[in-house]
Amino acid sequence: MKKNHKPSTAAEALLMRLKLNGIDYLFGNAGTDFAPIIEAYANTQKTNVSLPEPIVIPHETAAVAMAHGYYLTTGKPQAAMVHVNVGLANSLMGIINTASDNIPFFMMAGRTPITEHDRVGSRMTPVQYGQEMRDQSTMLRESVKWDYELRYPEQISDLVDRGVAISMAEPRGPVYLGLPREPLADEWPQNRTIDHPTQSIPVAPSADNKTCKKIAKYIKDAKNPILITQRNDPEGKLSEEVIKLANNFAVAVIESFPIQNVMPFDHNMHGGYDIAPWLEIADLIIVLDAQVPWIQRHQKPKKGTKIIHIAPDPLFSKMPVRSFQNDLAVSATPSKALELINSHLSKFKINTTKRFENYADANTKRRLTIHNKMIEGDGSPMSPAFVGKCIARIMDDKDVVFSELGPPTVSLDPKKPNQVFSSPFSGGLGWGLPATLGAALANPNRLNIACVGEGSYIFANPVACHQIAEALELPILIVIMNNGIWNAVRRAARNVYPQGTAKKMNQMPLTSLSPLPDFCKIAEASRGWSKRVENGTDLPSALNDALKFIRQKKRSAVIEVKVISPD
Repeated sequence: MKKNHKPSTAAEALLMRLKLNGIDYLFGNAGTDFAPIIEAYANTQKTNVSLPEPIVIPHETAAVAMAHGYYLTTGKPQAAMVHVNVGLANSLMGIINTASDNIPFFMMAGRTPITEHDRVGSRMTPVQYGQEMRDQSTMLRESVKWDYELRYPEQISDLVDRGVAISMAEPRGPVYLGLPREPLADEWPQNRTIDHPTQSIPVAPSADNKTCKKIAKYIKDAKNPILITQRNDPEGKLSEEVIKLANNFAVAVIESFPIQNVMPFDHNMHGGYDIAPWLEIADLIIVLDAQVPWIQRHQKPKKGTKIIHIAPDPLFSKMPVRSFQNDLAVSATPSKALELINSHLSKFKINTTKRFENYADANTKRRLTIHNKMIEGDGSPMSPAFVGKCIARIMDDKDVVFSELGPPTVSLDPKKPNQVFSSPFSGGLGWGLPATLGAALANPNRLNIACVGEGSYIFANPVACHQIAEALELPILIVIMNNGIWNAVRRAARNVYPQGTAKKMNQMPLTSLSPLPDFCKIAEASRGWSKRVENGTDLPSALNDALKFIRQKKRSAVIEVKVISPD
């Protein structure tokens, strides 16, 4: 950033301060409230002042999900700004997703002018009367860690510093700053400079040495200890410690309802993605930052099992109801806690050779059974697992896939940590496709894959997403799994009422998506490549054709596949 450069307005100061706090992109869905922001960018174009790169995003949910996907693959939080209350309302589902997934993110929205005259930012159009709210922030307050509305221009530096620091503090999450047009357009006080951020990100919590030594002893004494994981950190530090523990002390790792994969699936100590059989034998369960380690209605650990939860907030206190047993709850960053636990275990003399062999043998047999079953799903329509297996075959170690009601994680056969990302438990649909765009923005040279159900594709505002992909030259592969229904809704009705009338119907009420649009035409509208595949034997060649197009033309490709509806 240019030394001693002083911003002329609060809007210019805002952008400078965001960049100083490590924000590289501003995902913008602009409106009349953006006038000071636009002028700030224009005013600094001929200078060497460093600002976040502005990116036009033609739908608000895409803006938030792109920031979500960017963080998952880089560990760097980004910012978005939308148009007053209406834009914020459109953003809300994405914000709920970031809150559920503990994604640090700096959310901003304009605030319709509150003055009618005499100020640069005062009202100029009828819509600015209709968009006034008494408390615009109330719609997202439950989903953010911090919110505030700018009052005076000189507050900018302190508010941005505070918002970013709170967002990155564990447990991480989104923050929000409202921006009324009047103070945003006000002159920046010339006696104030834009220096380095004044608030540092708090050091992540770590378990105390005594507690970690106690946990190490529990592992040493256990007959069948297991780890349950669900999420990873973008840097992969948790993976390193989990793999070290699994390798050195024969602890099975089960990725239950995984959101971000932690281990390669072919690791000897990877116990799969189904927790049920492990709950029957485990005498020690260590739950690592898992919001929902198992479903209480269907499964329970055996009596006498010792259960330890380790997470920045091991009680997940933002969830009003969550009653999983814990005999020891440890407030700590899981990777730091495991590092200490591994250190203590290394001092014990433990012979785990037999357990390692037993676990490895059982896990190898389980993988073989699963893979053999997946091959059987290559008919017409295909099984989701077969689709996943075909996708796994075209992926390199550096490639990533974002799955939203796509194939099961097991079929994607991740070869390294942080390769498969699934939608957060908040379930705000339309996340997968734009999150993939965010990942592609971070690294367009790898293969970035969105594998989504047809309903999720519709919710993603695909016209907007394809426009973004073309405008930013983000060549992603989109696999749409089409079964013609909202299968999650159908499955819920069948499971809640297993003997009910709806289960016996060929077509349940409120589940059909017929008649479906021609998804291939949506891709073609933005000069993308597309193909519809109905028979599994044709899928491998279609995927190869898509890859060839992506690599040669640097454009996105869509494959729509016909799949069965699994129960």
